[in-house]
Amino acid sequence: MFNEREGNQIKTIYRAVTLGTIWQFLKLEGQLVSIDLSEYYIRDIKKILGILSLAIQNFRNPVF
Repeated sequence: MFNEREGNQIKTIYRAVTLGTIWQFLKLEGQLVSIDLSEYYIRDIKKILGILSLAIQNFRNPVF
């Protein structure tokens, strides 16, 4: 609602859910939710950081 009022159009929203040692990710594009059903364990920290980094890169340089 805030972004709509401010005229900021956000096409994609990324989310992470964690219990601390297990991570899962999802992406919302318009009305479509994509859920990564994989569970990423903290021992795979490089993979987790890679996924988070990709979401940040897409935020900074959106693909239109």
